[in-house]
Amino acid sequence: MRHLLIVLYTFLFGVTVSVNSQEIIEVDSLKFPWYAPSINYVQFYHKSAIKHFQESLNQTGKLKVSIMHMGDSHIQSEIPTGVARQLLQQKYGDGGRGLVFPYSAAKTYSSIHYSSKHEGSWQYAKTLKVPPSIPLGIMGMSVKTEDSTASLTYTFNSKFPSTYKTLKIYCNIDSLSYDINIETDGMFYPVEINAARLPKNLPYVLVNVQSLSNVITLKCTKTAKSQKEFLFYGLEISSNEDKGIVYHSAGVGGSRFKGLLHIEKFNSHLKTINPDLVILDLGTNDFLYDDSIKSNLRAEIVEIITNVRVATPLASVLLCSTQDLYYKQKNIESCEKFSTMLQGIAKELDCALWDWFWISGGPKVLKNWQAEGLARTDLIHLTNSGYKVKGKLLYDGIENTMTYIKKFPEKDNLIVDVQKLKERKSNEAYLQEIARKDSLNSLIKVDTTKIQPTRVLEEKIVDVPTKQVEVQQVTESKKDTVVSANTPLVLPTKTELDTQKVSNPILSSSVIADSLVSKEALLDSLNTVAVVAEQKRMEAKRMHTATPISDKISVLYKEEFLQIFHGNQTHSNSKKVYKEQKNSTKTLMGSEVNTSKDSLIVPLPKPIRKVPPKPRYTYYRVRSGDNLSEIADRHGCTVQQLKTWNRLRGSGLDIGQTLVIQKK
Repeated sequence: MRHLLIVLYTFLFGVTVSVNSQEIIEVDSLKFPWYAPSINYVQFYHKSAIKHFQESLNQTGKLKVSIMHMGDSHIQSEIPTGVARQLLQQKYGDGGRGLVFPYSAAKTYSSIHYSSKHEGSWQYAKTLKVPPSIPLGIMGMSVKTEDSTASLTYTFNSKFPSTYKTLKIYCNIDSLSYDINIETDGMFYPVEINAARLPKNLPYVLVNVQSLSNVITLKCTKTAKSQKEFLFYGLEISSNEDKGIVYHSAGVGGSRFKGLLHIEKFNSHLKTINPDLVILDLGTNDFLYDDSIKSNLRAEIVEIITNVRVATPLASVLLCSTQDLYYKQKNIESCEKFSTMLQGIAKELDCALWDWFWISGGPKVLKNWQAEGLARTDLIHLTNSGYKVKGKLLYDGIENTMTYIKKFPEKDNLIVDVQKLKERKSNEAYLQEIARKDSLNSLIKVDTTKIQPTRVLEEKIVDVPTKQVEVQQVTESKKDTVVSANTPLVLPTKTELDTQKVSNPILSSSVIADSLVSKEALLDSLNTVAVVAEQKRMEAKRMHTATPISDKISVLYKEEFLQIFHGNQTHSNSKKVYKEQKNSTKTLMGSEVNTSKDSLIVPLPKPIRKVPPKPRYTYYRVRSGDNLSEIADRHGCTVQQLKTWNRLRGSGLDIGQTLVIQKK
């Protein structure tokens, strides 16, 4: 079964799409009638839920702000988070790329912004399958090798800014770990993974480089007999300047909330990342397959929020609801129930809420998204364009809330009245059904190609966009028109798609599940692979013909959906730890953590000088009977040079050990 999956991934992702920067899709309420800008806010019951992040954004010119976004298959490809990152960094400054993961070694699809490849034998684990076979890191995945010659290579679609000079290697740091050689931009950096060199017990090794190219390679090297493995959690790439935004995106296809509770390094990694905003964006796989909210789901979410606040007490927590979903053509009613549950959790635990369910149009609207080319045929995932819309709206929601707080500083809450949304949706659905029946009873036909859309002055949230037109008296000579008196006619607005579709989604009857993973989770993983492959094919086909969407509607501060919340409740002492702290340091477990995100720079040898197009070093693998003297003579160098190049403490060698040999 594992080999079958590998073949499937390889077949579907043999061709990658190169994207220098994502095209931002402007969201127009005429093109997308389900969208009403007046409800796109990050909501909060008390300003304290978002105040730390809001104040941090005001300091991005002199302090680095970090965002940690954790999700499932909707996030793994980094399309919505990539758009949000791009827009936030354009406004507040570029603090770094954030965490990246070698997805090829984990046998799964990569981010659209980079590809990865691996050499050697690697084990992997994900939050999709719990309990995991090896410890998990904050990315929700981890890879491990016992091959001393193994390597990992990242290839990014575009060059990094010149300020990107800091690498953090998140890995197990102990005497069992192989050392690492980093290669990038024609430079070679030997990195010693030694716990004795890290007195603060940091979960990463920090490396300062002279410059980065778009290709970064990590190669294992064995320099001591005790070294047996390399357990890797991810690579963080950031600017060496203490300003701007770093946006970490960690999505795992098929993952559920409980998967985050099985991340062994959750506390230590989150503590060192020290995010100012943590976004929890899961839920689809928790209720999709049986359309039911499990009794333990709320407790799992509460426990995750508690873990976040133990690791980073000041961080603002943002909960995201899911979009409208279908499974086997059946609408999932639990999406609305999940939105309601998150509203209650946000109120109780002083969290912020981006209610994507209602912002994206509410119930039974995903087929409208599909008609606009924004949703896949599985009616679970979005297309590339759809995910870009989500990323743009997330950015807009954050910015709308920041503007609202600035414009109304005296208001302590910002809540969308969902009940009014439900009533409006119910009334519109009734009127649309009446109109549909009337149109079915009519014998009138019109040439719809000549009808021009007109913008209405008042925003509406509707399931199926409709327009009122009048049929004028015409002659019988026109083939597409039947003679009729002036009669109003309601016509649905549709957009024909020019895209290659997944014609045969993978069905549960064709899946043989491993005994340790649920059939539903495996099915979701397989369908996700097909979906993302389809996204890339469609995007490559549409890019040169895509019509830009203009006339963006600016956000209006309408009181129609804003609910005044009078919160005079006294908060328990347990909740006070989540409130604003006026001192300039972050307090954790009774100790002070420097807000400048202190880190230990491991002393490393100076990087080897720049090389011409061909590398000025090579590798030699130790064979039976070899010794340092013979190897030195064979390569025209001294024993001491071999020891220096490879940081050898003695003269002993192991069969299979890799040595670095400098060329003359």
